[in-house]
Amino acid sequence: MVLVAGVATVVVWRTESGSRHEEVDRDRDHDADADGDRDADGEDEDEAPAGYLDLKDSSGQPVTAAQIARAQRQAAAIPSGDNGAWTYTGPTNVGGRVVDLAVDPTTSPSTVYAAVSSGGIMKSTDGGVTWSAAWPTSNTQAMGALARGSDGTLWAGTGEANPSGGGLTFFGDGVYKSTDGGRDWKQWGLPNSAAFGRIVVNPQDPNEVWAAAAGSISWVAGQRGLYHTTNGGKDWKLALAPTNDNTGAIDVALDPANPHIILASLWDHRRNSGGFFYGGSGSGLYRSTDDGNTWTRLDNTSITGSICGWDQSKTGLNTDADLGRIGIAFAPSDPNRVYIQFSGAYGPDKGFYVSNDAGATWNCGGAEPGSVTGGYEWVFGRLWIDPSDENHIFAADVNLKVSTNGGASWSNSNGPHADQHGMAWDPKTPNLVYLGDDGGVYHSTTGGATNSWTHATTEPWTQSYHFSVSQQDPLRMVTGLQDQGSIRTWTPGVEPTDPTQWNSYGGGDGHWVQIDPNNQLVYYECFQPSPPRVSCAKKVDSAATGSTASTSTTFSSPFPTGSRITTDMPLVLDPADPNYVYIAGTSIARSGNGVVSGTNAWTLISPTTPDSPESLPGPVPPEEVNQDTYYANEYGAVTQIAPAKSTGTPTSPASTIYAGTDTGKVWKTTNATASTGSDVTWTQLGAGVLPNAWVNAIVADPTDANHVYVAFSGYREGDLAANVWESRDGGTTWHNISGNLPNAPVETVTYDQPHNQLYVATGFGVFSLKNGKKNWARLGTGLPNCPIFDIKLTGDGHTIDAATFGRGIYHLPAPQA
Repeated sequence: MVLVAGVATVVVWRTESGSRHEEVDRDRDHDADADGDRDADGEDEDEAPAGYLDLKDSSGQPVTAAQIARAQRQAAAIPSGDNGAWTYTGPTNVGGRVVDLAVDPTTSPSTVYAAVSSGGIMKSTDGGVTWSAAWPTSNTQAMGALARGSDGTLWAGTGEANPSGGGLTFFGDGVYKSTDGGRDWKQWGLPNSAAFGRIVVNPQDPNEVWAAAAGSISWVAGQRGLYHTTNGGKDWKLALAPTNDNTGAIDVALDPANPHIILASLWDHRRNSGGFFYGGSGSGLYRSTDDGNTWTRLDNTSITGSICGWDQSKTGLNTDADLGRIGIAFAPSDPNRVYIQFSGAYGPDKGFYVSNDAGATWNCGGAEPGSVTGGYEWVFGRLWIDPSDENHIFAADVNLKVSTNGGASWSNSNGPHADQHGMAWDPKTPNLVYLGDDGGVYHSTTGGATNSWTHATTEPWTQSYHFSVSQQDPLRMVTGLQDQGSIRTWTPGVEPTDPTQWNSYGGGDGHWVQIDPNNQLVYYECFQPSPPRVSCAKKVDSAATGSTASTSTTFSSPFPTGSRITTDMPLVLDPADPNYVYIAGTSIARSGNGVVSGTNAWTLISPTTPDSPESLPGPVPPEEVNQDTYYANEYGAVTQIAPAKSTGTPTSPASTIYAGTDTGKVWKTTNATASTGSDVTWTQLGAGVLPNAWVNAIVADPTDANHVYVAFSGYREGDLAANVWESRDGGTTWHNISGNLPNAPVETVTYDQPHNQLYVATGFGVFSLKNGKKNWARLGTGLPNCPIFDIKLTGDGHTIDAATFGRGIYHLPAPQA
């Protein structure tokens, strides 16, 4: 077999125009191409917006800001067809990750704003019960930070600074502000910042704003560090510069009594295709007493007594490769009281410290708020303090941690969903506090007491990874969500009637879902696996109406110890006989006829040894092997499986199967039904011709096994770089059919064979190609500017559904001509 080398990083993007109101230190204003060369369009790359990345994907070369800007222009130039506007389907009762909150106390009740991870800014005028969008659909929906000044100005930092372990993080295009309660927004500087950890407005001067620009974790963002404006964003000055290309600012806090005293933290963090490094020598805690003109890096010399006993590397605040994300909070009721919490490079708690002199000196707190084995602190890193009680502290973690004695002891404030990210107190209503986490927005009227949290009832945002629709009933839908499990539009025995209301049928981070195309009573769900374990289940309802009985069978795991399984492990039903199920890790497994559990339920049909040249993914480069406890062995796996329907029968599975890997390889077998799995032979396709990039989609023509489409996430230089490829001779020869698509990753492909209509979903929208024509058309209008990860046709072919990663499910009449 001819083997292709492993791949590097980078992927999805979306940007808006640069700001007219900025001043930056040009010595530091560089992007991934720091030489400042002009691209083919004659534009200086330093001037191009930074965009955002989909961290599950990779490409053969680093992406430059000029490429991102060009992709945006290409997408904007593609005309829309005559299909009309996309219509929001739902759900409204589930919610998704909220990264920050802000309260406007001048209304009654107070108006609350939420920054949604990849869903823009949302607004509630009824105390957090119902929410609606307060952000243009055409703007990037990726959010990182939100703040409100005393004059009512809202500041939004685009791009999420909470990096992924196995999921997705998207980057933005600068700071925006609104002076009319979120009705209108304008970009207001720092377009090359990638992401923001925090924005803080001086409570005594609404024109003075601090923005912690975190940068990218996969490429060098030009504007990283702590930025400062004193004239409402007209000019931004780099106040605290990072010490290396992997470092940005992650948090900033002002002394409530003296806003010239500032604490800020820098964070050294990066990742590649398979591994991440969420700590480094660039991380550190800094203090200024002169409004940011000069800074002192605090280290263990400012710690009174011993460093925290749970610090595994025993290095505290000193410069060290194990120093990770640092969260900071001043106590409003006692400005001399400050707390910090920080993690090690791979996530366990490293320290919780208390200061009683406005951050000049520190001592280890009485107890650890998180866990030395938790492994996730890099995705949280926030602290909040009750404005009326300096000893009442909340710490972000999987659970919401709370202390009522200044950190001497901690407990859980139970009730809300997992993974905490934002909190805001209502200044005019004592004990009213809002919380944002991966489940949406909650509020408590008793100061966040355990089991006092009430979830919002209407939240029109979710983050879908995969989607499926019944081929018998277009209202019967399922989707797998980021940290919200798998959800459906019906309950067993009750037909769906309201597509805005969904309910759970699987937990964890929901990923692949399927509904049996021949029998809608059979459906599946998977959540993020822990290699070599498989976390999937088969559900069977007794009836569509009447009986509410339903069974659930958990998949047994067919993979040997040491197998690699991607976070987004594929689950595919054989199109000829859907009783046969395929899953994959290092190798591909096929189930028995309707059997997914038990000793003999699965047959391994490809080589099983990780890093073997004979395995479909092949070896993983050492620098891309993740050293993290929880996210090891999730790169170097099969990502796509496409059985050819025409090579199977209604009672037997397909004999021809195409497969793709995250290491950039495409494979084919024509004897998948050999008597034993070891007899199945695989041939690599397109080596040296197809892009060496993450395989995001493979679709085999249901009537012709030699006709196949493959889409790759990542791109190389060139106008035909969106990387949708077609073969009509079983993979012997390939043609790039990307045409006028933007130079951006394609997330999924759907083929409507009866109408010879091809659909692709991207970070720029959904596009269609009719009858093999050269040019693609944009499908519909009004789809929010967030990634679309899945598209499916209803059984009658009249409707196409799009699952967005941030704004829920949308539908549109499908082209029929």
